[in-house]
Formats: sequence, structure tokens, C-alpha cells
Amino acid sequence: MKRAPVDRARALVSAFEAGILVAAVVLCACALLPSPARADDGGSLSTAHILDAMTSTLRLESVTTRVSGYDQYGHGFQAQGGPTAMSPGSERLTVFEPQAEFVMSQGDRITHRLWLPADVVTNASPDAIDVMSSASRHVEAGSIDWTTTYRANRELELAMRNGVHLENPFRSWASGLGVRRSFADDGTVVAGSVLEVFDWFDRFQIDGHRVDHTDRSGTTGSVSLTQILTPTTVANVNYGITVLDGVLGNTWNSVPLASGGRGPELLPNRRIRHALVGRASQWLPWNGALRLYYRFYADDWGIVANTMEGQLLQRLTPELYFGTYYRFHRQTGAYFFTTLAPLDAPLRVADSDLAPLDSQTIGGKVVMDFPMTGRVRALHLELECERYVRTNDLHATSVSWATGFRF
Repeated sequence: MKRAPVDRARALVSAFEAGILVAAVVLCACALLPSPARADDGGSLSTAHILDAMTSTLRLESVTTRVSGYDQYGHGFQAQGGPTAMSPGSERLTVFEPQAEFVMSQGDRITHRLWLPADVVTNASPDAIDVMSSASRHVEAGSIDWTTTYRANRELELAMRNGVHLENPFRSWASGLGVRRSFADDGTVVAGSVLEVFDWFDRFQIDGHRVDHTDRSGTTGSVSLTQILTPTTVANVNYGITVLDGVLGNTWNSVPLASGGRGPELLPNRRIRHALVGRASQWLPWNGALRLYYRFYADDWGIVANTMEGQLLQRLTPELYFGTYYRFHRQTGAYFFTTLAPLDAPLRVADSDLAPLDSQTIGGKVVMDFPMTGRVRALHLELECERYVRTNDLHATSVSWATGFRF
């Protein structure tokens, strides 16, 4: 009888996945049907206009493939496997991520973006609690992210996004809606969106035993304003709020205890996060561009963060440009962060991501766009490298290579 809720949850998950598959098949089938003749009733949001767009043939606009590698070193008190039970353990992490992006048009009103990332992850932190089987040493994961944009008229766009992410022992689903409205010949653009994410995953004890399944959900709403300030300057401001509910940790993280040994994290069941972002882009007269970024973040766990970034882009030839950027991030820690918790603490966490820290990122990229003849209009090549370091013993290097074709 105790397994009945789990069985029902599995049945619900299977039905949800089947529904996504059926919807995708129906959408593709509709997309490939020839467009029937319809009378124009003059309404861009009318049923006739939408059905006309939905039954138009898909046209492939671009294909981009990207391969990324991420290599992380460091130590954190949430991880086991250190020299002693009270010492920080390894946060060694490597990720290999191939991904593909397809952009397709459907008539002159609908655009689809299909993003297919896959991950191969090696993670020392969970592997330290699974020394017998090493089942967590390598994890493969994949996602399907599909965004459809409908252009009702020159000023109004509507978007729908759906996604699913699968890995062992974690599954996630996302669904959202967005709207974009432009004014004054696109001189001012107002946009808003809402996204709902549901995660379903295995619950572990800190000794590696799998207990049962659990879940969490997240709801994000955002609004933004983009304004052309001068012929060479564009500014954007965005505010977003996210409400998280459920089990908000990965369940295998541990906390050193003042009494000796380790205990599990004890986290609140809710987290409310706020983010205010400002961006500005300035064209430079020597055929370059300067981009500035600032983000203020605060949540009800006591974390307040400020992030600043500057990016310089310089075109060398019509086909070639390079970019370099620097990012600085500073945050306070969660009010219940500790590296040595009393046994009776109602809340406790030792996760280095929730600690007070400063981080710096420096990176660069080289981008080449070659015009082509025939069916392929352009070939896109991109190489990007990034170095990340932070003050609580963590550093990482990432390299990414992309190849794209525009049709």
C-alpha cells in the first residue's frame, strides 16, 4: 500500500510523456499538410488566420550544432569524501554537452525553435556516497525544448514553450507562454512571459540509500522593456520573480555537525527569488560594439547578489569578428549557511553555492560568417572559451565550438 502513491506518480509521468509525444506528432503532421485556400477575414488573431498558419509547410531556416566541454575543480563542505568527515569534499565535475538547434518557419507568421541538448556528466560529489556501485559516476541526460512564436501582426507576437528533460534519477517538464508588443516602429518593445517547471526525482539519504521519489515546482514570471535611446544605443530592463516549492535540495548534500559526523541538509520548502536586470548596447564608430550588463538578485533565504559584466565586440572583416568579456559577481550567503551546524538547528546548509562568495569570469570568442551560394546562404563558425574562479575554492574552464547553416 505504501507504494501506491509512487505507482500513481509513475503512471502520471508516463501519461504526461506520452501526451507530449502525441502532441509533437500531431503538430508535425499538421505542419506538413498543404495549405488549403481560405478567405481572408481580416483578423490576425482569428481562427482562420491561425489555422492557415498552422497548416503551412515547414521551411528549415537554420541548423546549428554545438559541442561544449566543462571542467570544474574545487572543494565544498556539502560534499563528502574529504580527508576527514568534517573536511570539505571534492566538487570535481566534468560535462560533455553536444546540442543542436533547428529554426523553422511555417508560413509567414509562425516560427519554431527546437533545441536538443544532451549531457554526459561525471560528478565526484554524488559518487562519494555511492562507492559500492559507482552508479552515479557517469550520468547521461537529454532535453527537448520547443518554442513556437506566432506573429499576429507587425506589432504583436505570441509564444508558447514546452520542454522535457530526462536523466537518471531526475525528470523535469516545463511549459510557458509569452507575449511581445512593439510600439513606434519597434522603437519601444514591451514583453512578458510566464514559465512553469515541475521536477520529479529520487530522494537519497546522505549515505547513498535511495528512499523514494519526491518533487518540486517553480513558477517564473517576467516583464521587460526595450528602448532605442539613440540611433546607436539600445537599453533593456527586465524584472523576474520565481517561486519554488517542494524539496529544494538534491537530497544527498550533507552538513558537518558540531557533535561529530554529518547530517542531511535542512532547507525551507519554499523560496522566492527576485531579479532585476539592466542591459545597454552601444555601437562604436570603429565598427565595434560595447555591451554592459547589471543584475541585482535577492531572495527570502537571505542571499543578495550583484553581477556586472562588460563585453566588447570588434569586427575585423565582413566575415569575421571577435568578442571578449569580463563578469564579476558578489553575493551574501543564506542566513542558515554553516560549515559546522549544531545538531538541533532547524535549518542548515553547507552548499558552497549558497555561501558568501565573489566570482570572476573572463572569456572570449571568435565568430565567422561566410556567405554561400545555392541552398545554403551562410556558414556560421564560432569558438568560445571561458575561465571561472571564485573565492570559496572553486574554478572551472569551458570550451565551446559551434557550426551553423542558414538557409
